[in-house]
Amino acid sequence: MPVVVAGLSLWVAMKLTKEEGPLLLLLTAALIAALVVLLPIPYIGWFLSFIVLLILISRWTTAEIWPDAVLIVVVAWALASLADFALKMALR
Repeated sequence: MPVVVAGLSLWVAMKLTKEEGPLLLLLTAALIAALVVLLPIPYIGWFLSFIVLLILISRWTTAEIWPDAVLIVVVAWALASLADFALKMALR
Protein backbone atom coordinates (compact mmCIF):
# COMPACT_ATOMS: atom_id res chain seq x y z
CA MET A 1 0.00 0.00 0.00
CA PRO A 2 2.74 2.58 0.76
CA VAL A 3 4.28 1.99 -2.68
CA VAL A 4 0.94 2.70 -4.33
CA VAL A 5 0.55 5.92 -2.32
CA ALA A 6 4.12 6.92 -3.23
CA GLY A 7 3.53 6.17 -6.91
CA LEU A 8 0.29 8.11 -6.99
CA SER A 9 1.98 10.98 -5.15
CA LEU A 10 4.70 11.00 -7.81
CA TRP A 11 2.06 11.10 -10.52
CA VAL A 12 0.19 13.99 -8.85
CA ALA A 13 3.48 15.85 -8.30
CA MET A 14 4.31 15.40 -11.98
CA LYS A 15 0.94 16.84 -12.96
CA LEU A 16 1.50 19.80 -10.61
CA THR A 17 4.91 20.49 -12.14
CA LYS A 18 3.60 20.02 -15.69
CA GLU A 19 5.87 17.08 -16.55
CA GLU A 20 4.80 13.95 -18.42
CA GLY A 21 5.28 10.33 -17.47
CA PRO A 22 3.24 7.11 -17.36
CA LEU A 23 1.70 6.05 -14.05
CA LEU A 24 2.94 2.46 -14.35
CA LEU A 25 6.57 3.57 -14.60
CA LEU A 26 6.12 5.90 -11.62
CA LEU A 27 4.71 3.01 -9.58
CA THR A 28 7.70 0.91 -10.68
CA ALA A 29 10.11 3.69 -9.68
CA ALA A 30 8.45 3.93 -6.26
CA LEU A 31 8.75 0.16 -5.82
CA ILE A 32 12.43 0.13 -6.80
CA ALA A 33 13.17 3.05 -4.45
CA ALA A 34 11.36 1.23 -1.63
CA LEU A 35 13.46 -1.87 -2.26
CA VAL A 36 16.67 0.18 -2.19
CA VAL A 37 15.75 1.47 1.28
CA LEU A 38 15.68 -2.15 2.46
CA LEU A 39 19.35 -2.72 1.58
CA PRO A 40 21.40 -3.47 4.69
CA ILE A 41 23.49 -0.30 4.43
CA PRO A 42 23.10 1.67 7.65
CA TYR A 43 22.38 5.41 7.58
CA ILE A 44 22.53 5.90 3.81
CA GLY A 45 19.75 3.64 2.52
CA TRP A 46 17.27 6.53 2.33
CA PHE A 47 19.85 8.66 0.48
CA LEU A 48 20.51 5.90 -2.06
CA SER A 49 16.75 5.53 -2.49
CA PHE A 50 16.46 9.27 -3.20
CA ILE A 51 19.26 9.10 -5.80
CA VAL A 52 17.73 6.04 -7.49
CA LEU A 53 14.32 7.72 -7.60
CA LEU A 54 15.81 10.86 -9.17
CA ILE A 55 17.62 8.83 -11.82
CA LEU A 56 14.54 6.75 -12.67
CA ILE A 57 12.28 9.80 -12.89
CA SER A 58 14.74 11.62 -15.15
CA ARG A 59 15.07 8.60 -17.46
CA TRP A 60 11.42 7.55 -17.64
CA THR A 61 9.78 11.00 -17.82
CA THR A 62 10.30 14.40 -19.41
CA ALA A 63 11.86 15.79 -16.22
CA GLU A 64 15.52 16.71 -15.87
CA ILE A 65 17.29 15.72 -12.64
CA TRP A 66 17.77 19.33 -11.55
CA PRO A 67 15.43 21.04 -10.67
CA ASP A 68 12.43 19.12 -12.05
CA ALA A 69 13.00 15.63 -10.63
CA VAL A 70 14.13 17.01 -7.26
CA LEU A 71 10.98 19.14 -7.06
CA ILE A 72 8.80 16.19 -8.06
CA VAL A 73 10.29 13.95 -5.36
CA VAL A 74 10.00 16.62 -2.66
CA VAL A 75 6.39 17.40 -3.58
CA ALA A 76 5.57 13.67 -3.80
CA TRP A 77 7.04 13.02 -0.35
CA ALA A 78 5.00 15.92 1.05
CA LEU A 79 1.83 14.61 -0.60
CA ALA A 80 2.49 11.06 0.64
CA SER A 81 3.07 12.35 4.18
CA LEU A 82 -0.15 14.35 4.02
CA ALA A 83 -2.06 11.31 2.74
CA ASP A 84 -0.57 9.16 5.52
CA PHE A 85 -1.56 11.73 8.15
CA ALA A 86 -5.08 12.01 6.73
CA LEU A 87 -5.52 8.22 6.72
CA LYS A 88 -4.30 7.96 10.32
CA MET A 89 -6.69 10.68 11.43
CA ALA A 90 -9.61 9.11 9.53
CA LEU A 91 -8.97 5.73 11.15
CA ARG A 92 -8.58 7.16 14.64
